[in-house]
Amino acid sequence: MSVPSQLYYRVRVLVHKSRTLLRVVQMLRGWLILGPIRGCVVWFYQKRKPTASLLVNRHDLFPKKDVRPVVDSLKQKGYANGWTIPESFVNRIVEYAEETKYLKYWNPHRECEAIDQIARNEKLVEVARQYIGTEPILWLTQLKWSFGPDSAEERKNLLCSDNEPILYDEGAFHYDALDFKSLTIFIYLTDVDPSCGPHVLIENTHRNKSFGEIFEIILSDEDVQEKFGADRMKMILGPKGTMLFEETSSFHKASRCQTKRLMLSIDYVLQRQPPPERPVLAG
Repeated sequence: MSVPSQLYYRVRVLVHKSRTLLRVVQMLRGWLILGPIRGCVVWFYQKRKPTASLLVNRHDLFPKKDVRPVVDSLKQKGYANGWTIPESFVNRIVEYAEETKYLKYWNPHRECEAIDQIARNEKLVEVARQYIGTEPILWLTQLKWSFGPDSAEERKNLLCSDNEPILYDEGAFHYDALDFKSLTIFIYLTDVDPSCGPHVLIENTHRNKSFGEIFEIILSDEDVQEKFGADRMKMILGPKGTMLFEETSSFHKASRCQTKRLMLSIDYVLQRQPPPERPVLAG
């Protein structure tokens, strides 16, 4: 690993160890990216000619799916679902996860062909392109296991790609400021019911945030019901292969996992450059 990469992650670990410092950094970043100048910056990058096109895979994994309804739903509600990846791809990725034995791993698409084919799939890239409004950047992929108390022994046998403390309070709603505009695709690689740590989001919270909303980076279930109403809280359940498209500036959370769950996430962004190589450490 290069010296700049090592320095980058040492600083990250240092910031994450101080919850107060971490919150200050998160709120300042949130104000910069999701505050009042957001629309102007998005417009600038949409008008600017992209330096390069994202290399795509033209094999149609979703022959019966149309891009436009997904883009429309993202713009209106901040999320869309109803797509699934083929079972053969699920099996290949699960096999990769079992062979590599990582608890969580940044950019597995660099090693796993099945993940790379999904991340560069022509229709998925087109969803990102139309939603973001310009050529997207494939910023990050992550493959992550979640375990409940009954699976603690399995967790001990896995490697971890960082030693950073948990970013948010477990089971709490939060927003992410990946970029001025971004799209994350979540894919369940195990069956997910209410006991398996399903993803939960608050519909229509992906737009520019007020000063108060930016500083309320953490919300409890009670806060969400009081502020937004229970009907806007959407829990995403489904069998392995289930996909979710989301603008993660929406308030969202991972529910507490009581069993185990394997999930892939793919991030496309407007202008942010991919992070440096991440170290792999003993978990």
